[in-house]
Amino acid sequence: MLVWLIAVLLLLAACQPAATEEVARIVPTVAPRLTRAAAPTTAAGRLPVVENDAPAGICETTVDVLSRVDRAPASLFRALAYDNRVGTNDGDGIRLVRFTISGEGLAYPYVTEESQTPYCALGGNEPDCGQWTQDASGRYTWGEGGTAVTPGRYDVFVEVISVYPDSFSESDTCSWSFSMEIDLQ
Repeated sequence: MLVWLIAVLLLLAACQPAATEEVARIVPTVAPRLTRAAAPTTAAGRLPVVENDAPAGICETTVDVLSRVDRAPASLFRALAYDNRVGTNDGDGIRLVRFTISGEGLAYPYVTEESQTPYCALGGNEPDCGQWTQDASGRYTWGEGGTAVTPGRYDVFVEVISVYPDSFSESDTCSWSFSMEIDLQ
């Protein structure tokens, strides 16, 4: 019996390399985690496609501070805001508008504060908010010198800060948020 046991052990020892190769062949390797590639350069003159459902622009918590978001075709969007106790022109009674954008393609939120009209999401004070900024490689960026824009879902938070507190809410801030999808053509 002892001879039989020794023979079986020697046989198993001789088969070990083949068994190890067989296990290696059938056990799948773990694929590396995929990451989103850097934003490609879009075709010359072709802006990123932005799909969003921007709200009508009424802050539900204020009666004096009125605002809305409008698309600025060449540069994402802009906010129009005024305090109707001060006037009805864009910027009347408004201290600043803050835009915060976060999402899949941003390691940190993109934040810009605009204290002059027009209140442009990507900065700039041209009447139509100017052109969407690009880096030296032609990639669209989140503001001047910002991170390259990548396709994906983004959340937008807009805060309008007035000079005077609202007569209803007693707050000097009216804010809202919405989502948007960006695709590079």
